[in-house]
Amino acid sequence: MNKDGTEIVNPPWVYGPSEMKEWIDATYPTRKDKKKKKEKRSILQDVRISIDIKGEKKPLTGLKLFGFERVEEHFNVIEIVQILLRGFARAGFRNVEEIKLDNQSIYKHPELRYDIRKIIEFVGKYRKGDFKRAELKVLFEENCKAKVTIKKIHARRSAPIELFFDGSIEKERLSRFLNYVKEHREIEFLYRHSP
Repeated sequence: MNKDGTEIVNPPWVYGPSEMKEWIDATYPTRKDKKKKKEKRSILQDVRISIDIKGEKKPLTGLKLFGFERVEEHFNVIEIVQILLRGFARAGFRNVEEIKLDNQSIYKHPELRYDIRKIIEFVGKYRKGDFKRAELKVLFEENCKAKVTIKKIHARRSAPIELFFDGSIEKERLSRFLNYVKEHREIEFLYRHSP
């Protein structure tokens, strides 16, 4: 030790075998360390998320007393579909299985891989229509399927956007998706439910 408190480090050829192993382990991680790092990724199972969008809600029915009041949101369903698809693309989802607008299927090709970018442009053609409901099914490899329901008219106590990730998804991918949606749309509430 020097008088200033620093330790003099000898080159590796001065050390004995045990010190040499410590020096190598410090510079290059062992297999055990690599396995531990892989295990650290947290994986979530069967996640449900409800998203409420900030904006004006127009009441439609007078059942407020019983809690069954229906409201109409003021947003474009196709715009929300495109934002969600871009978020899925950012999170690594690549295959759109099916898209329904007002219970009519406009796209159904589960066999096509890597089609999410084309679908974003394809859905943009429907932007002028006034749709009340949309449903999406998006696949991530084979272990996770995302089902999305977007409702323009819904009960006040429920959210207009419901997402259900069927299978296992990494927490990092999910947060990447949610961050993209938060950046591009003002979200009032974000709930996470787990079964």
